Amino acid sequence: MPGQTLAPAPGGEGGARAARSGGVVGVAGAVAGEAPGAANGAANGGGAPGRAGPGGAAPPTDVVAQPEPVDWWKATENGNGGPPMARPRAAAGALFFDEEGRVLLVEPSYKPGWDIPGGFIEPGESPYAACVREVEEEIGIVPPIGPLLVVDWASDGRVGDMLLFVFDGGLLPTAWRDRIRLDMNEIINCAFTPLSEVGEVLPVLHARRVRAAAGLRGQHHGAGYLEHGYLVPAESPPPAGPAGAVAPPASARSGTADSRPNGG
Repeated sequence: MPGQTLAPAPGGEGGARAARSGGVVGVAGAVAGEAPGAANGAANGGGAPGRAGPGGAAPPTDVVAQPEPVDWWKATENGNGGPPMARPRAAAGALFFDEEGRVLLVEPSYKPGWDIPGGFIEPGESPYAACVREVEEEIGIVPPIGPLLVVDWASDGRVGDMLLFVFDGGLLPTAWRDRIRLDMNEIINCAFTPLSEVGEVLPVLHARRVRAAAGLRGQHHGAGYLEHGYLVPAESPPPAGPAGAVAPPASARSGTADSRPNGG
């Protein structure tokens, strides 16, 4: 846990200086604000009634120096221990749809297969800002982008941990579609594709993520959390019906297609 800054020691700045030097707070520091006569009397051994120690001297007051707060992030960065921390890479993208409910996919030049408009989040950049920037860079438009649909956690031995944010681009009207301009360096093609066919052009995990995100559009219970494209926690089964009744499949209960294509 990050260190918590503690309150300064009693006695104000003078007390803090005494603590750092290894000394104790003298009477003058301890009774600051009293009448000069009282302070002088204590300093000369007379002391104020009820405050003098043996022989008329004021008792010393020990001051314990407060520990410095520990920044575990820096400690770990410098190899000085601290709790282990995950450092996933992160990316963000958007789902845009046409009037037929098809989703916009783009074809990158630097890898096989297709993807949704989006890309990696840069240092200090928010997921939403990264989504807006990547959409503009890849397809040349800055349409309104809606709320977060899903965040997907994925990990493998090749790329490590990943967090992927998918936002709702909503219906992309004809006026916006006509303004699409591909950069032709990273993106060489784009097309609206039926959700039932995204598994044919997207990697398996990507297809699961896109279908899960599309299935949560228009629902008002917040963004979904996925792991490797699967909704977590998994959808609960419906309550038992009358004897002999057949429960509807999960896809019918959610109103969307099952997000697990061919058991992938």
